[in-house]
Amino acid sequence: MATNRLLLFLYSTGNIVGSLLALGGLGLFFSGVIHAYWWAIVMGLYGVGVLAWPSSSLAQVAERTELSADQLAQQVRKLVDSVARGLPKESLDCLRGIQGTLSELLPRLQEIRDRGIISAKDSFTVIETVRRYLPDTLAAYLRLPKLYAQMQPLANGRTASQTLLDQLRVLDASLKEIATNAFAGDADMLVTNGQFLQNKFSEKLAFRP
Repeated sequence: MATNRLLLFLYSTGNIVGSLLALGGLGLFFSGVIHAYWWAIVMGLYGVGVLAWPSSSLAQVAERTELSADQLAQQVRKLVDSVARGLPKESLDCLRGIQGTLSELLPRLQEIRDRGIISAKDSFTVIETVRRYLPDTLAAYLRLPKLYAQMQPLANGRTASQTLLDQLRVLDASLKEIATNAFAGDADMLVTNGQFLQNKFSEKLAFRP
């Protein structure tokens, strides 16, 4: 646990910026610009980099996003746009795929649920994906320093970036299956209605004098 915390700090942007500032201070010392208390200046520059660099707020954005039942699709769009710059390209592409599926499902969710086209379980999965599963998944990733997420293997042997992509693909596949099943019900109803119309009007045509 302590080793993991140390790695998180070493990969953090604050540590990297502080180290660069400290190296700049050493450069000033070796070039003769500073002499007395050079060590204090170097340490001070490192401390400024570590403490003054703002921590990423993207995890908090993902975690604290309030998703109301009436504006779920709009809130998903806002969530995706707000965290996009902190995600790897493959994960962002997958996330936008999830957003696309949700944009099709959410506006009609109440209607297709009332008509019995989608089960209560699947409806619950869609809502919880928006309110909890998606924000929690993104927040857990975005808390990590970017270099750590991309380079440090986790307990499962994969990096945090690879693990995030795996989890987003699970959500994407689940939502696509729900959408396919839901809209297949409408497609079946369209075919049934077409057969009804064909039978009805073919009978009238058959008895026309």
